[in-house]
Amino acid sequence: MNKVLVEVEQSGVARVTLNNPEKHNAFDDEIIQDLTNAFVGIASNPDVRLMILSSIGKNFSAGADLGWMKKMAAYSYEENLHDAKV
Repeated sequence: MNKVLVEVEQSGVARVTLNNPEKHNAFDDEIIQDLTNAFVGIASNPDVRLMILSSIGKNFSAGADLGWMKKMAAYSYEENLHDAKV
């Protein structure tokens, strides 16, 4: 399942949709990378005039995924710094 859906309409509207309702669209490394890729792709598309960010499910986003945050807490300073730059 794709956690981020991207659709660009011929009208110039880009729709980016968070698609992980089971986890209340919480952010983890995968969704952050997918969003980054989506935003870079949209920003480089001269046909896009408007972007709409939405989500599937009853919550837009719960924020950070706590399981991912727990895993990240075990990272060293260098690993966290590298992860922040990627």
